[in-house]
Amino acid sequence: MSILRSGWFRILLLLLCGLLLPLLWPGLLPNLWNTSGFGPDHHEGWPPALTALHVGSDLLVWLSYTVIAGLLALLVYRNRAHLPFDWVVLAFGLFIVACGFTHVMHVVVRFVPVYWFDAYVRALTAIVSVATAAALPPLMPRVGQALRATAELQRKEQELQQALRVNTALLNIVELAQERRPPLEVAEHVLLQFRGALQVDWLGLWVQQEAGAQVAAVWHAPEVPAALQGPPPPEPDGGLPGLASATQRSVFVEDYVVHPRAHPLLVQAGVTSVACVPLGGASGPTLVLMAAKVGDNRGWADWERQLFEAARVSVNVALERQSHLLQLESAALQDALTGLGNRRAFEMELHARTARDGPFGLLMMDLDGLKRVNDALGHEAGDQLLRLFGQRLRAQMRAGDRCYRLGGDEFAVLLAHGQPGVEEVLYGRVRRLMAQVQQEGFAQADVSAGIAFFPPEATEAEALLRLADQRMYAMKAQHHRQQPGDDSPLN
Repeated sequence: MSILRSGWFRILLLLLCGLLLPLLWPGLLPNLWNTSGFGPDHHEGWPPALTALHVGSDLLVWLSYTVIAGLLALLVYRNRAHLPFDWVVLAFGLFIVACGFTHVMHVVVRFVPVYWFDAYVRALTAIVSVATAAALPPLMPRVGQALRATAELQRKEQELQQALRVNTALLNIVELAQERRPPLEVAEHVLLQFRGALQVDWLGLWVQQEAGAQVAAVWHAPEVPAALQGPPPPEPDGGLPGLASATQRSVFVEDYVVHPRAHPLLVQAGVTSVACVPLGGASGPTLVLMAAKVGDNRGWADWERQLFEAARVSVNVALERQSHLLQLESAALQDALTGLGNRRAFEMELHARTARDGPFGLLMMDLDGLKRVNDALGHEAGDQLLRLFGQRLRAQMRAGDRCYRLGGDEFAVLLAHGQPGVEEVLYGRVRRLMAQVQQEGFAQADVSAGIAFFPPEATEAEALLRLADQRMYAMKAQHHRQQPGDDSPLN
């Protein structure tokens, strides 16, 4: 049964029918090669050029038909497992071959009067033509089905390619969000991922700053109007990005022209659809991703909205995680009681400054009298003394100086600048802050201090710290030798 269904078997059967059925015509078989009573069709009186044109055209037609039929046969052979109607294609090829032979016979009878054989070839061509024509109508539904299936495959392929672009962009967005970058830089890189994944013509970033909101154009298609090739005009009420920022919800406008918040200049520039996607929560940066479509490119497909929302969620989660990590890092380097840097922060900054080889000073301090305050007034009062001393210390130092509580009653300051010879100025600041602390209820408290400078007095962190400690303890010893009523050791 498989042989009977074979396309090649059907073509062979059609060929045999075409070859044998004409022979049943009365008088054809005995006169197949008979030339008696006939003469060659020389077309007496024709110009030689016209005869050559007829003969040459017929031979070229035959040659072309033969090549076409051969290519069809090769196509069927190579795709025989995928063509559901291969025998019809082969029948069409056989029809073309037969038509080619009729043109050959036009040439032959010009020289040899084999008109019976010429009629036989024409009859063969007619049989093949009728069979091919009869096979085509039942085939039309299958051809239509195959064409629709091909169109569906192309549509699926386009959807898969689009999904690949979207997933690639989303993966890149997730990776970008995981990097330790400023939120503004993260937002700009996220927008650039939309450029290849979304069918947009303009991308921008809305940023709320102290001086007001600003919009920066991040990317635009080459063919957009000149009005969109730079920052868009400001909007007093913040426009659509201001609405997205205030509600912390994405805004998608399908028809921008009729929207009540549409800007006339943007409408004039041809903007048809706008999307505004806020980034960051109430405690995060005020950023809004903006995208616009121009001209006939309008509307937001579901997959475009989903990509925007997925990007928003990914970036927001990453920004919140980054903020949380920064808070943890800050807490790990901060003294919980005074808000100053702790010992770990001090040691990190001390080694970093000595590695830079720039000059700086180190002020070490020990708060005297803390134990007496704890014993007399309680530990809450002692904590209040430490907090008050930390506040006054930070207020007395310059903006570039860094203050630390190393633990217990020990404090340190890394001075941004300083050279030997300014010790009295620094000691004067310490006396003023200690006087303020004593006036606010801690008269029994005092402080000992020691100063050393890098690199004139020490070229390594440990040596600098040791020298400042030695000077501080020397002052503390002097303090203990003083009798009640004597001046402070800083005097």
